[in-house]
Formats: sequence, structure tokens, C-alpha cells
Amino acid sequence: MHPMRTLVILAALMAACVARAGDVRFVPPAAETWEGIPVRILVEVSNAADVQAPIGPKVDGAQVRVVERGRQSRTEVRNGRVSSSTSVTWAVEVTPEAPGTLAIPPISVTADGVERSSPAFTVAVRRSDAGDLLSAEIYGSPPEVYVGQPLDLVLRIVIKPYRDPNYGQLNETQMWGLVDVQGSEWGPFEPEVADLVRRSAVPRSHQESRDGATWFVYELKSRTWPPKAGSGVPDLKPVKVAMTYPIALRETQSFFLERQLTISDARPLSVRAEATGIRVLPIPEAGRPGSFTGAVGEFRLDVQAKPVDVEVGQPVTLTLTLQDASGRANLESVLPPALATNAELTKDFRVPTDALSGEVSGNAKRFTVTVRPTRAGVEAIPPIDFSSFDPSTRSFRTVRSTPIPVTVRPASRMDLAKIVGAGAASGGGDAVPAAGATQLTAVTEGLVANKPVSTAMLARAPSGIDALLAAWLAIPPLAAVGALAWRARRDRHARDGGLARRSRAGRRARERLRNAEDAAGIAAAVTGLVEDAVGRAEGTLTRGDMDATLAAGGADAGLRHRVADVLARCDRARYAGMGKAPEADLRAEAAAVIDALDAAGLTRMQRRAS
Repeated sequence: MHPMRTLVILAALMAACVARAGDVRFVPPAAETWEGIPVRILVEVSNAADVQAPIGPKVDGAQVRVVERGRQSRTEVRNGRVSSSTSVTWAVEVTPEAPGTLAIPPISVTADGVERSSPAFTVAVRRSDAGDLLSAEIYGSPPEVYVGQPLDLVLRIVIKPYRDPNYGQLNETQMWGLVDVQGSEWGPFEPEVADLVRRSAVPRSHQESRDGATWFVYELKSRTWPPKAGSGVPDLKPVKVAMTYPIALRETQSFFLERQLTISDARPLSVRAEATGIRVLPIPEAGRPGSFTGAVGEFRLDVQAKPVDVEVGQPVTLTLTLQDASGRANLESVLPPALATNAELTKDFRVPTDALSGEVSGNAKRFTVTVRPTRAGVEAIPPIDFSSFDPSTRSFRTVRSTPIPVTVRPASRMDLAKIVGAGAASGGGDAVPAAGATQLTAVTEGLVANKPVSTAMLARAPSGIDALLAAWLAIPPLAAVGALAWRARRDRHARDGGLARRSRAGRRARERLRNAEDAAGIAAAVTGLVEDAVGRAEGTLTRGDMDATLAAGGADAGLRHRVADVLARCDRARYAGMGKAPEADLRAEAAAVIDALDAAGLTRMQRRAS
């Protein structure tokens, strides 16, 4: 083969291998950060058939985690040619724990079997002064509990409000709006934060004065049951609060020429909340009764038995109901009474030794177990004991059920002598039937000999169908029709991804309005209705886009003017009233606007606009 042709073929093969390996791009982090504030290295892989997530490097003095940011696919048709591309992006987050210089080693990613590495990065870490502006701590109520006792955790977030020399001080709602809810770690407080986000609400807050300055204090609560003793809260998930703290404000004009304040410069803050002053004590060993299974609190025990008239060996179902008298116990972890160690019960009943699973309903937990009497003449199911530890008295409590009367008869037995006769037991000769015994005659005709065929046996019964049978016959076709209707509705929702959101737009807007605690919440209810109707992402529709969106959807000029007026009044209330409760007429006008938008067929706006 010609040498030049060989080189061309090798070059083409190398190019094909590089193309199959996909394109990898590394986006370097910021050159500077503060302690506790993460820096991110983005890893973007395009057009790779097989790609593995990058592995976070070990960085001294920092925490590293890898988060997938998203996947994208694109198809393009140009000059009759179709081309497709895919990409996936990861973020390698490095959070420094101390000021100084942060050295990040190369980050590697494997795409289509080829490993690519980034260069090493160096980041300057400044000392954080977040403690002068933001702090967080976790304390317990009460501060000292026993294992299994309910502990109410309180996350206390303290923020110094920003004050601008020209525009004054931001209020509690505005400062909480600067907290990075998605970028923070909430640990056991995650459910309450999710509920606040759903309702567009602010946590319980009050003001405190420190050294002549005002601070905003926000509190979140969560209940837990410590599983083991020790200082602090064992196995507590980390809690980190991050926010964007303003440095300067500026005044801008909206689409409707309304003045509004925006943040022109800001810096990130981040603090970790530690549980302080909490102590979990072990349950004492002294005085622990044999019927204690680990329950903590005050309980009542009720035992029911069914049936109560049985023969030896027949099952008797016991239903044991434990009721939490204090209303604070963790019923999910409560174990049933120790039946296998109850000597009075096991003396006359066979008791299973398998673990029982209970069912929690309200403030009670119900267990079901089957026991079997082992002898006749048992008159009662003996009392059953259940012991728990009461933290209020620091002692053990034992409750006992009342005996349940039962009747246990000997097991039934078959007397063969009554079937074949007493003479069958003799040694010789034919069996002589006992007096009064039924005579058995051997036949050769089979089953036909038992009863002669008669006209009554050949007669046909009427074949009428009663109403109940007709109803049962109608159920399958009705169920099939219902299934077809449900499938048609599901296919319609699948073809139109925004249909469900549009159909709920009015109801969601009214719910937001009811839960709104300030002017910002009222404005979010109005804009949220339009966002749901046109399929916009939540929080992306500005007042500047509102009029054009409504016009494209066919809303008349009068309705658009009313919407603009309500949003303008909300802006004035937000920055002039400094957090005061919105006026009743503003809420009423917003409700009227929402009703008008819903009545105007706003949920079909997206199809009209398209």
C-alpha cells in the first residue's frame, strides 16, 4: 500500500475515534470566594454515547460533592439534513472550610471509554464575616430528653436587616426572600421549608435589639425522637443556611413606568447551624420490668378476643390496642407487649414467637395475634402487661388488661363403632350390626342405583334473570366504558403537557391569594394565574411581559388595565408599607381580577396565542 494512502487512512481512523469520544468542556471556578461559600467547576459532555459522572477529587480543607445539572438533546434540520446532539452537565461543588488558598486537583471524566482531565485550579478564600450579618443555631425543647422521648428542635436564623441610606431598611419579608432556599441544606426542617415555599409564606419571625441595632429572628420547628444517648442530636442531618446579602440598591422603572427597587450589588453568605445545649439520656436499667419493650411515654392498653367459645387447638384472635395518652409518642417505633414471656398466658395457650407488625391510626397502634388453647377447661385469657418509661416521673409504668372469659371445650373425635357397628370389633364371623345402626347394601350399578331417574329430575327450571344478576352482568361493560374514558383523558393529557396545569390555574390562584400575607403574595397569585395559563415557568413572568401576554391571549383592554392597576398597587405596598398587612380592598380587587381572568377563558389563552 502507498505510504501516503496509509497515513490518510490512519488520520481518518483517529478522527473517528475522537468524534466517538465526545466533546468535553470544563468551565473553571471563580477566582475568589468566602469560607463556607462553594465554588463550582462545570463539566459539560456533548455527543457521547457512554459517559460516566465525574468523581469529586479529595481537597484538603474543603467538602466536595458532584451534582448533575441537567441533560439536553437537540435535533436540527438544515438544507434537508438532520443532525442531532446531546449534552449532559455536572457541577463539582467545592466548599472551603477555612480562609486561605484552595488547591483543587484535576477533575477527570470518562466519555466513550476516553478519560479527559481538567487542569488544576487555585481559588483564594477570604475570611467570612457572615457572623456579623447572619447566624443560625439549633436548640431543643426541652434541652434534656431520654432516648425515644419527643424532642422539639428549633432552628433559629438571625439576619441583620439591610439599610440603604436613600431607600431605608428592608422588612422581614424582603430579607427572607434573599435566603437561598434551594441552595441551603435544611436537614430535619426540610418539610416545613417545603410547605413555606408551597404557600409563598415566611417563617415565624420577630425582632430583637442587639447593641442598639435591630435583628430579624426567624424560627423553624421540627420534632424528632433521638434513637441513642449522647450530647447533641445523634444522626442529625447537616443544616446550612445560605443567602444573598445586598450591598447596594437601585431604583428602576417597570414596563408601566412604576418605580421599584432592585439589588445592584450583593455578596453570598453561608453559615452552618449546630445543635447546642442538647443532651440525650439513656433509659435507666434499674427497676426495668420484664414486660418493658422500649416504649417511652404514657399508654393505655385494651385487649379484645374473638371467638371466646372454642375447642382445644382452635385459633383465638387477640386484638391489642395501645393508645398514646400523652399524644407525643413515636407510635411507629412502639413494639407490642411481650406475649411470649407472659408465663400466665403461655401456660394454657400456644403463643407465636414471630415479630408482630402493628397498624397506626391516629394516636393508637393496633396489633393482631392468634393464640390457641392447649387444654380444655381454660376459663379466661389472663391479663396482659405492657410497660413504658415515663420521662415526666423518671420511672417505669405498667398497665394491665382485664381477664377475658373464654370457654374451651375438648376437641371433637369420630367414634368408628357408631359407623361400622360394635360387632366389627369381634375376632371371628361376620360383623353383626348394632341395634339401630344403618344397614349398608353393596350395589353394582354405580351412582344410578342410589336413586331412580324420575320426571322431577328431568324437569327444567325456569331461566329467568333477576335484577341482582342483571346488575352483576352490567358491571363489566360499564367498567370497560369507564376505563376507555380514563384512557382517553390520559392520552389527552399526554398530548398536551400543560392541560392539567391550565385546568387548575384558577383554583391555584385563589389558593395563593388566600394564603398571601403581604402585597408580594397577592401579586404572585395574579401573575401565577397567567403563568399557569400560558405555560410559563413559575416566577418568570414580569409586569413588563404581562400586558403583551394578555393581549396575545385575547384579553380586552379594560381587563388588562385592571391587572396592571392591581400589580402597581402591590409594588407600592411592598416598598412603601414596609411589610404591613395589605389593605382589604387590594385583596378584594385582586380576587375580582382573578375571577375575571378565569371567566374570560384564560385557560385557553395558550392555544389562542399560538
